[in-house]
Amino acid sequence: MIDSFTLQAFIVSALILFSILSSKLFFRFGFPILLIFLVFGMLAGSDGPGGLEFSDYKMAQSIGTFSLMFILFLGGLESDWDALSSNLSVSLKLSIFGTILTALILGVLIHWFFPVLGLMESLLLGSIVSATDAASVFNIFKTGSSDLEESLKKILEFESGSNDAIGVLLTTIFISLITADASTFSGWYFARFFFLQIFAGVLMGYSFGMVIVYLMNSVKLGYDGLYLVFITACVPFVFSVTTIFQGNGFLAVYIAGILIGRFKFIHKKSIFRFLNGYVWILQIGMFLCFGLLVFPSRLAQIWIPGISIAVLLMVFARPLAVFVSLIGEKVPLKEKLFISWVGLRGASPIIMATFPIAAGLAGGELLFHIVFFVVLVSLLVQGSTVQKMAKWLGILKKDSESLYRPRDFDNIEFPGMSLQEMIVPYNSKAIDKALFEIKLPAESHVLLIARGEQFLIPSGNTQVKGGDVVWVLAKDEVLSEIGRTFSET
Repeated sequence: MIDSFTLQAFIVSALILFSILSSKLFFRFGFPILLIFLVFGMLAGSDGPGGLEFSDYKMAQSIGTFSLMFILFLGGLESDWDALSSNLSVSLKLSIFGTILTALILGVLIHWFFPVLGLMESLLLGSIVSATDAASVFNIFKTGSSDLEESLKKILEFESGSNDAIGVLLTTIFISLITADASTFSGWYFARFFFLQIFAGVLMGYSFGMVIVYLMNSVKLGYDGLYLVFITACVPFVFSVTTIFQGNGFLAVYIAGILIGRFKFIHKKSIFRFLNGYVWILQIGMFLCFGLLVFPSRLAQIWIPGISIAVLLMVFARPLAVFVSLIGEKVPLKEKLFISWVGLRGASPIIMATFPIAAGLAGGELLFHIVFFVVLVSLLVQGSTVQKMAKWLGILKKDSESLYRPRDFDNIEFPGMSLQEMIVPYNSKAIDKALFEIKLPAESHVLLIARGEQFLIPSGNTQVKGGDVVWVLAKDEVLSEIGRTFSET
């Protein structure tokens, strides 16, 4: 007889494996990968063919919170500070004013079209879906929109990584307004709460980020694997300590990630690779879990208001909030339109949709299912058309610029060495010669050759062709000699 743990392990692992393998097929048709995990979770739930019983909103909220903190941390690590800092004003305006305006505009529109919902309930619903989702935005850019302008990607990534604080604040405010007596409401309390959320989040993120970089480079751990354990444990530590001091933990881990990513530290690349895989596991588990919570039969009952609210959000509230919040900024019209469209909803709104249920708000489960429906529509419509919209607006990079290029070599463990990219001229003497025939210094290694759209891992017999892009790892003092060797005519 199979014990319950073995059965549960089989079902969960099989569901994850099947979802991953199926995502390869669906991604060919332009469907966002995270949407697939949501749908498979719904089908596996108690209201679907799978029949798995799961209705623990508190556990789902915990899983979502834990996953989102790592998603934001990795997003911060991979941010290009130079690209981000040059557009910081635009990013902050979208994160703060754009989120607030989205919530207010959408809330008023919901109440206007569906007066059965009170004004406060409508504003609460608008607040829950006001923040763009970091998991969805980061994932879309990693899997399908790599040839967008880097500055534009960083604006959207920073907005989605930092506006959760505003979304949580607005959601908390309207839940309190609905559940509390008018006599107990204090505008000062919420002003103080807002200030602490932002100020403590930024301060803690910066402080912990500096401490983590210092410890990574100064403390010599006995085993290389302990560095991965250390950085993994730091993320929930930063989140929890910031939350204890009434700051926004999501903002703190994102700021810490941005700061840490700017510096060199030991095993940086291996840590990036580990966190990328780890975050994928968390994203898959989180979206499958959220899908299990949903009853498809209830979605069928609310499809009219669900689609209506999604359309109001995508077509009216988000674009209007973007254009108003960016007044005075020199952002081209095409980019404003693209930013308006890439207001993806995902994990963040679903997590915040559990707040009314935790607060015992009447109709909390109905709000959760409406939010879930809006997220589904957003991922399906917006998520699957990001690349098409960018192409239609003409804001994609030129083909020559969209070629994938390896990241800069992290040489902290090999001081004095650099990874240099060199282009072989069409009249070079090195053309048609095998690498072993080319007299390169002993302190150098050819690691990779890009030829057209192909990448070659070279051996000594690999022949060099005109126009090849060659990546050479070498001592700094011999790089100029290698450049002369390849460019000599």
